[in-house]
Amino acid sequence: MGLPVILQIVGYQNSGKTTVITKLLQCLSKKGIHAGVLKHHGHSGHLNFNDAGKDTERHRTAGAFMTGVSSSGGSVLSMNTELTLDQGIRIYDSLNMDCILIEGYKNIQHPRIVLCRDYSLDQELLNQSHHMVACISLNPLEGQGGNIPFFLWKDEEKWLDFLVHYIESKSSKERLGHETF
Repeated sequence: MGLPVILQIVGYQNSGKTTVITKLLQCLSKKGIHAGVLKHHGHSGHLNFNDAGKDTERHRTAGAFMTGVSSSGGSVLSMNTELTLDQGIRIYDSLNMDCILIEGYKNIQHPRIVLCRDYSLDQELLNQSHHMVACISLNPLEGQGGNIPFFLWKDEEKWLDFLVHYIESKSSKERLGHETF
């Protein structure tokens, strides 16, 4: 793995993925770590670009593959096609992110946090996760243990500290590996 650090947050619908990412982003931002988020929109249909009547909508409907608008207040890019996760990671990498948080993409394996609500419902996701960094669960899980750190949802401070430390330590190792002497 090169820079940036990649951490995937997976779980079934309403398992808390967005909440975990939002809380983690707040902690990372306070530490000056530049993190981006790639979210998989698993619902079919078109995204709402919220630019009706704007130049970017006119450009996109006229056939632009990608449109963008940028100002001192921020930038927005939009495309008429779905990016693969690898394409999204390459774009974020080109923007010098320290960390990319991936929400969803359950079928693609990156180092991941698995969010669980019910062991009987989430067992398949746990079994299919080959690069688990940790598990956060609403309730204790049957057979929990092994070498994967396990946290209860209510122990927010503990899992946030763990995730921030994980990202900081991976980021430091990656930076050391890319320094030239």
